[in-house]
Amino acid sequence: MRTFQNTTAAQRQNVYSGQKVRADVVLGSPSANCSGVGICRVMARGAGPEITCPKVPTLVSITKAGKIRFEFDKQSMEGRFMRRHFRWALFQVFESYVVPHSILGSVKLENRTIKPGIYSVLEVGDRLIVDF
Repeated sequence: MRTFQNTTAAQRQNVYSGQKVRADVVLGSPSANCSGVGICRVMARGAGPEITCPKVPTLVSITKAGKIRFEFDKQSMEGRFMRRHFRWALFQVFESYVVPHSILGSVKLENRTIKPGIYSVLEVGDRLIVDF
């Protein structure tokens, strides 16, 4: 497994974190009943019905460049999820996912859409950061 890229203090200062929303993210593909890789579901922390799927506490925000940023709490993830979803410091998405209005309400629909692709993962402290 590849090690994660650690950011320097100067790199962190150039990154806009804006308002962060606490959310729970279910990893996986929606069409595969949340198995596989990607983003299956994003819910505001403590909102909605309790689900039995494993979820990861995440901070969601928008960067200065207008990208959706997920800051996953790596301490709350089981090793198998770390290996499946963050191996080689890359995060794969096979299906588009629209982040709900309840999470990023002021952002236009097209800017709330996570598109299929392979995204770099940065490790900053106890967080794994992915910009979509």
